[in-house]
Amino acid sequence: MHTQVIIIGAGPTGLMAACQLARFNIDFIIIDTKPAPTHESRAMLVTARSMEIYQQMGIVDAVLQQGELISKFAIYMNGREKATLKTAEAGDGLTDFPNLQAFEQFKNEELLYEQLKTTGRDVLWRTSLLSFEQHEDFVLVNLYDKSDPFRKIVIKASYLLACDGASSLVRQQLGLNFDGGTYQNKFFVADVQLNWQQPVNKLIASLSRTNFCAFFPMYGDNNYRILGTLPESFAGTDDVSFDDLKDVIIKNVKLPLNIEKLNWFSIYKLHHRCVDRFRVNRCFLLGDAAHIHSPAGGQGMNTGLQDAHNLAWKLALVLKGITGEKLIDTYHTERYPFAQWLMKFTDNIFAFMTGRNRFIYLLRTYLMPYILRLVLSTKWITRRIFRVLSQIWYSYKKSPLSLQFIKQKLQFSAGDRCPYVMTEIDGKLQSIYNLLTEAKFHLLCIDGNWDSDHLPELLKDYIKIVNLPLNEGWQKLGVKSNLYLLIRPDNYIGLLTDEISPALITGYFDKFKNKD
Repeated sequence: MHTQVIIIGAGPTGLMAACQLARFNIDFIIIDTKPAPTHESRAMLVTARSMEIYQQMGIVDAVLQQGELISKFAIYMNGREKATLKTAEAGDGLTDFPNLQAFEQFKNEELLYEQLKTTGRDVLWRTSLLSFEQHEDFVLVNLYDKSDPFRKIVIKASYLLACDGASSLVRQQLGLNFDGGTYQNKFFVADVQLNWQQPVNKLIASLSRTNFCAFFPMYGDNNYRILGTLPESFAGTDDVSFDDLKDVIIKNVKLPLNIEKLNWFSIYKLHHRCVDRFRVNRCFLLGDAAHIHSPAGGQGMNTGLQDAHNLAWKLALVLKGITGEKLIDTYHTERYPFAQWLMKFTDNIFAFMTGRNRFIYLLRTYLMPYILRLVLSTKWITRRIFRVLSQIWYSYKKSPLSLQFIKQKLQFSAGDRCPYVMTEIDGKLQSIYNLLTEAKFHLLCIDGNWDSDHLPELLKDYIKIVNLPLNEGWQKLGVKSNLYLLIRPDNYIGLLTDEISPALITGYFDKFKNKD
């Protein structure tokens, strides 16, 4: 069997990679050892940045309809609310999705799988990777079909994407180190039906000396995810049931509640690890295959989705011959620093929220509530917190893909996520993100007037021109005259310039062509 890309693993990251490649009409095969998408909820939150990807794909309405909006994040101690972040207010004017969105992992998988099937593609379920060999121009992959053990499958592909999770066989066969460690505390997670007096759109984190519990609202009446650290009293106990933990949870939160039904329960260890190379020749590592960390901040699944979103369009341009392989080197250049930052960020949050050191406990119990109340009452700080938690803050400014030639003093730079600006679209005031939905580059011409006749012939099918007025939204960001933004297919600014020409656009793409 021949294909352009083979994807190992059909979790959220692998399915996102498949859907993105399908948008660019790239041929691929995607496999998974499972018989079907998972039914366990696992990851919970979808960030605003991931929602913007779903918006670009035309499937965000399903997330809004089947998920649960979280408009408040509250810290509790001893049954009392100590500090609250109103996410809807903090994110207003930054994105079309100013709330946290609870949308369980299995729903993300189902959504992406259904979207994949609309393209006429499917997953090879019950199919496992045995081995692979890398050659100069291709990779040979040996697969095992669990439903037909005597069938030998060999795939010849241009590239291999490892989306096979924390225990990645691809990573192991590449011989990559997975440096990091394992947290001392074990973690428990339970999906329950819970009867209490708290609003359904409120995420609660309850802190105590001995353990930490969080309550995530889920779609449906009284459905919640409870997760937390396993108390020291259970250390060394192999068979811990949810009934054993009920009293611990109630004692921790100190709020009247009645757990009426248990839907799912698990105990597991948490790790924080990362490879040092996201690309090895023709193999790429994405999501948990490349980096794992604590669930603090709800960043994990979202980071995998964005890994796939970052890589897919680059592979597409290379496979279509628009540019050279140097372009896909930028996958590591752009995503590895974010993974490193994320490990430190989640480590620090997790250590502070769960640490049993007496100094940390006193700081968390007596000083933090006052600091949080002060911090969360300051608008610019809450907006900064939202930008971090929603993942809209991250920039590729240092990437070789980010070029700018400007004299205007702007509040954004090449490499940043596309600015969030409202403009009139079809007679309604909407964000410009509603114009960035095609699988191609978008050239935003602010107060300019360009058309496709100005584009180099080779690039006409890959760049859409969008002429926009210089309105108040752009003026607030420092735009005073003509400005041109070449927005990448993942909606980050690739080229930012006061003046545009066919030669400048051609030069941007030629920069990554292979030299003979």
